[in-house]
Amino acid sequence: MHSRWTIPGSLLIAVLSFHWAIYPGYADDPQLRPGMSSTQGTKSIRPDRLRHDRKAANAMARYHWLDKAAQADPHLIESITDFHSAAMILAKHPRLGEIAEADHYLCRRLTRWKSVARTLASNPQADRVISLDQEGIYRAIKNDRRLAKLLARNPMFHRMITENPDLGRFLSTYM
Repeated sequence: MHSRWTIPGSLLIAVLSFHWAIYPGYADDPQLRPGMSSTQGTKSIRPDRLRHDRKAANAMARYHWLDKAAQADPHLIESITDFHSAAMILAKHPRLGEIAEADHYLCRRLTRWKSVARTLASNPQADRVISLDQEGIYRAIKNDRRLAKLLARNPMFHRMITENPDLGRFLSTYM
């Protein structure tokens, strides 16, 4: 059964569209819309920074292909690592090395918290993260000496020391 407003509603839409087609300047006249300025049309609709949401950050940190998204927009990783829980999930990510290629400050971002730094140290891809930003792991080891022992147990520890001999010297002083 049809609604009784179907025919009159469509007739009204047709009349109004015909009216605006005849008088095209009517809708664009700036005097009729004083609230809109002419400079608003040139503004970009892209936000200055990404929206921060813990639940969304956790979901993004679990996303398997996060490295592809991070290559498109590195600020995404910065937004994810603003939350402890999302940073913990990200530190366990299987493609952490590729994510670090997109955001070279990932080690500093992850080592803000001791628990996340320890999780990072146990990740097999930690060598790729640390090689891009050694300062983050140096700060974390100074704050937490246990991290040095966890790094020594990492399966890729030999590669870390080969690429960065200063890290080996630094670890030996804190072990």
